[in-house]
Amino acid sequence: MLRSGITGAFAAAAAARPATVQAFSKGQRLRLLEASLPLSPSRFSCQARSFSLSTRASNTSQSSGKTTSKDAASTARDKSSSHKPGSSTQFKKQYPPVRPLPKPINFDKPAIPNPHETAAAHARFRRGSRQVGIAALIAIVLGAVAYQFQDSIHLDGSAAPIRGLQLPHDEMERQVREAQKAQANGTNFALLALTRSTTIAKAVALCVWDYRSTLGKKYASSAEEAEELRQCHLRSAHRILVALQTNGGLYVKLGQHISAVILLPVEWTSTLRPLQDQNTPTPLPELEAMFRTETGMSFDEAFSEIDPKPIGVASLAQVHRAVDRETGQALAIKMMHPDVERFSEVDMKTVTVLVKWVKRLLPEFSFEWLADEMNENMPLEMDFRHEAQNAKRAEDDFAGYRTTSVYIPKVKYVFKRVMAMEFIDGRRPDDLRYLAQHNIDRNRVSQELSRVFSQMLYLHGFFHADPHGGNVLIRPAQPGSRSRYNFEVVLLDHGLYFDIDPDLRANYARFWLSLLKRASPEVTAERRKYAKLIADIDDDLYPILESAITGRAGLEGSDPNNPNGVKNRNRAGSLLEMDGGTKLTDDEQEHIRKTVMQKEGLFVSIMELLRRLPRRMLMVLKLNDLTRSLDASLHTTHGPTRPFLIAARLCALTVYRDDLKQLKERRKSGQASLLTSFSLWKDYFRAWWSYVYFYRGLAMIEIASDVRARWKKIVQFSSNRVGKGGSAEKANSAAAGLHDQAERDQKEGEDRKRAQLALEKDLRH
Repeated sequence: MLRSGITGAFAAAAAARPATVQAFSKGQRLRLLEASLPLSPSRFSCQARSFSLSTRASNTSQSSGKTTSKDAASTARDKSSSHKPGSSTQFKKQYPPVRPLPKPINFDKPAIPNPHETAAAHARFRRGSRQVGIAALIAIVLGAVAYQFQDSIHLDGSAAPIRGLQLPHDEMERQVREAQKAQANGTNFALLALTRSTTIAKAVALCVWDYRSTLGKKYASSAEEAEELRQCHLRSAHRILVALQTNGGLYVKLGQHISAVILLPVEWTSTLRPLQDQNTPTPLPELEAMFRTETGMSFDEAFSEIDPKPIGVASLAQVHRAVDRETGQALAIKMMHPDVERFSEVDMKTVTVLVKWVKRLLPEFSFEWLADEMNENMPLEMDFRHEAQNAKRAEDDFAGYRTTSVYIPKVKYVFKRVMAMEFIDGRRPDDLRYLAQHNIDRNRVSQELSRVFSQMLYLHGFFHADPHGGNVLIRPAQPGSRSRYNFEVVLLDHGLYFDIDPDLRANYARFWLSLLKRASPEVTAERRKYAKLIADIDDDLYPILESAITGRAGLEGSDPNNPNGVKNRNRAGSLLEMDGGTKLTDDEQEHIRKTVMQKEGLFVSIMELLRRLPRRMLMVLKLNDLTRSLDASLHTTHGPTRPFLIAARLCALTVYRDDLKQLKERRKSGQASLLTSFSLWKDYFRAWWSYVYFYRGLAMIEIASDVRARWKKIVQFSSNRVGKGGSAEKANSAAAGLHDQAERDQKEGEDRKRAQLALEKDLRH
């Protein structure tokens, strides 16, 4: 009824005012109807469809000109239903607009329970962050300034002059300026570089000519040929010694490498051995010029006292004792020789060219491995910052031991060419008189040296590769020391360190353990197996490798073509059966020399072995040779096998750890079957038993060796104390090993004189 009433009203209005109603468009009529009638969506849709049909009918009747009253009423109703609120119309009643839908709520961000407190906390955090950032920036700036001037902050212009210098301050300053001027002079640099290259090239050329002449001659007998070759070795080694000492620097380091290779003829190694610690020092004014360039300070500004006489002169640097002006601490100042860095590049290139030249003229003499090693390691050794890093790592390796005799000096500051360290008052290991004065047992010193370097090699995998007598000090144990004895082993010069691969380390340890087993076909096969793994050699080079590693004439089964040993006696079956001490006896040295010189092609095989050995194994051989040399210089009484026992026990520990690691990997990767579990447990037991057999069993042999060493010292003391000519002083000297050391020094002096006479005789002819 409502709908019909409204429709009638619209019809009447249309009849009364047709022009006004027709003025509404179709859209207006539709919107008016939608706003006026509160219809449901479904009813509104029906009404909209009805409206559409009526509109089309109205349009059709208008276009034909036959409009009826019924059509007019329908048209008026449609137009009134589309009335838009706010438009000009006769209707008084206005309908409110449709309210817009509310915006959807976005729940991506979590609601903040306490927005005001949270905002305040954020503000406080931002303020605190700014304050911390400003403080950190200030600290960084101050730290950088302090780092740049850390060694000159305490300088005092009214400081007292240095005590100990022979030259007046003005004269020293003049020499410093002259040294700086000479260092920057390019003409002198080129001239000196040419002189250095010519010196070494001349020595090498004479050696090559001498060897070609000696090897090209025909001799009446093999003994005459061996003697001539020995004299050629002496002459050549002395020529190279003089040339290396003349040039200094890297050439001295090169000679040190050669002197430590036991595979080379003894004439070479003994002649070049003085290069390890007998070098020419650099004048102090030249060092001060370099010191000032590095640190920005003079000696007078940095130290209240400095000793002009160096306490040590090495191939690359020398060390002076000084007293820090600020703290009064005694320091050891290590400074690089100025010529070393100036000529390092040209020296390395010269050596490389000479080595290639020697190989071209004498293909059997290949020293390329030596040149490669020098080119790789010399730049690292000439940066003291690298040395300080090595020292820190070595100190960390020994920090985990509850007891250890190792002590590494603390570094105060370090630059590329200058390093200040804690001064250590100690002596070389071969200073037997110093050891006797402090009641230090030289046998214990030898044992600790073997233990220290074996720990580095087998347990740490990071070892000191240059442990000659000048780089090791012995001092009495200090308060708070972790040493189990009354002395400490101080390690110096950490520039040359090497890592060793865990697999190579484990295989090398297994090879050492096989050398301790009694000889048998199975043991011989085991030795050759691990020798191939560590050195990549065939059976023909195995005897040479065994002698190089053990430093002895060879064990049973090492050389089937030469079954007899020294003086045609049977060879020892293992290292535990060897006689004559850890050092080579005179008879054994003669046997090795004759074997190398008389056996056809053996010297060439030695060169081939050195060429094929992995670089790390070459450094391991050098470590073995130098540690044996340290033991020999102590003239111990503990017997031939003591250092071998220490190394073997650590080898057993290394092998046991490697076995456990491999078994653990097998257990993780294998199937969990009963048969597999039984095999693993059997291998676990085998590894454990091997460890107990070597590590614990060799400890009993060590005790017996210590008892034997003490008994020998008692015999030495008693034989020189009683009887004709006996005295307490003589007895103490003999028990301290001073008699044996004097005999060895005399023999080495005779060898040096013989080499010099041989060279002078050759020059006269």
